[in-house]
Amino acid sequence: MSEYEPQPRPAREGDEPDFRRLDVARRRFTEYIDEGIERALATQTEIDRDTARCIAHVLGRALGRESLLADYGRTGEGTYLDLREEYLDLYSDPAVTEDTKQLIDWLGTYLIQKERLGSGRQFMNEHLPPKLGQILVATGITVGGQFFTVHVPGSYGDEAIHELRETLTELQLPEDEALQAFLTLPDVNAMSGDIMESFHETFAGSFGDEEDALRALSPLHEWEESLSDWQIDNAVDSESLEWNYAPLIERLREIYDLVQWKGYVHAFIK
Repeated sequence: MSEYEPQPRPAREGDEPDFRRLDVARRRFTEYIDEGIERALATQTEIDRDTARCIAHVLGRALGRESLLADYGRTGEGTYLDLREEYLDLYSDPAVTEDTKQLIDWLGTYLIQKERLGSGRQFMNEHLPPKLGQILVATGITVGGQFFTVHVPGSYGDEAIHELRETLTELQLPEDEALQAFLTLPDVNAMSGDIMESFHETFAGSFGDEEDALRALSPLHEWEESLSDWQIDNAVDSESLEWNYAPLIERLREIYDLVQWKGYVHAFIK
């Protein structure tokens, strides 16, 4: 089982989040956190480790000293999956402020990118603060006893991912290798709600190899006939010229995503 397979986590013990304590800590560390965020914006990068730990400490004040966020603030030990459910619980709480949500966006993005699980800022303005809902995260999921990697927005947690498993089971994902290949694409949002519509709109076919895909999806056959006619007209030996398919396949990749999956090449219009 992959380390990215989401697992149910026990509910946090205790009362509702204490946002008053969070606000007090936020004011205390305002200068330090804001300077870290300003550096990230100026360099168009994620926040640094120390800023991430400070944000985790502030968020952890709402959940108590025993929370994983508080522990990460103290030690710097913890992973994206370790911390995700805690910060997303705060993120979706009706009492959360926009400032706190923005802190969570920064922390979550840092953790996702640190583990190289996310799509980065390609779906957003790099000059603005990140948004978890606009980052797609590689996520392990088991359907029908088979393990797959799909991509979901960083604002979704365990509950939504388990519901996605049910949806993919209904779509008979284990039996549909072309759909499996489609869901491996890093820009395909498995939570989009219209996954089959997107699949059918972009699927261009499955082929034995890239050369077969090139023949089916380009005028290669016509080009080969034209070259053959030219060789005959100019008395050029048919074996004296050979096609170099590599640059043609690269051109094809500008139009199609070619996914090697379970012995076939599956093509999808970009």
